[in-house]
Amino acid sequence: MNSIKLNLAVAMLFLLSCSTKTKNNDIQADLTSTLAQTNQNITVKTDYNKGLKKLKPSHQTEMNKVDFLTYADEDNLELLLEEKRVTFVVFGMVSMDYSDFEKKFGIKVKTENCVISTGISKIASLNNQLIAHYLNEKYTTAWKDDLKMIPFGLN
Repeated sequence: MNSIKLNLAVAMLFLLSCSTKTKNNDIQADLTSTLAQTNQNITVKTDYNKGLKKLKPSHQTEMNKVDFLTYADEDNLELLLEEKRVTFVVFGMVSMDYSDFEKKFGIKVKTENCVISTGISKIASLNNQLIAHYLNEKYTTAWKDDLKMIPFGLN
């Protein structure tokens, strides 16, 4: 008995959907024939860039290489020091201001997200160890007091 009711309901839905499609097709056909009788050509113009044209261009039109974090390794540490692009990498939600440390030692501090893969873990750890070694040679361990935290891979 229940299967008959279910079959009946499915059949009704099928008929209803077919009649809806036919009705929509009839409306579209009526609209097309009405437009054909008026001898009007209707062209729909869609400018998807209209909103983009309203945006004002920024003062900086091209990206500088200093805008991207480059991890230090044995080969590029000297170059990054010359370009003032050496950066300690910190993982997690850290909201400290490191601007005084950056001005004093010329080393930036970049906070990355909390997710640490094994690949990025090794790269960031090497980066931070090389920077710490450089700072130890130049300033002894006094820089650690100014940083007020231990960068990833140095504990």
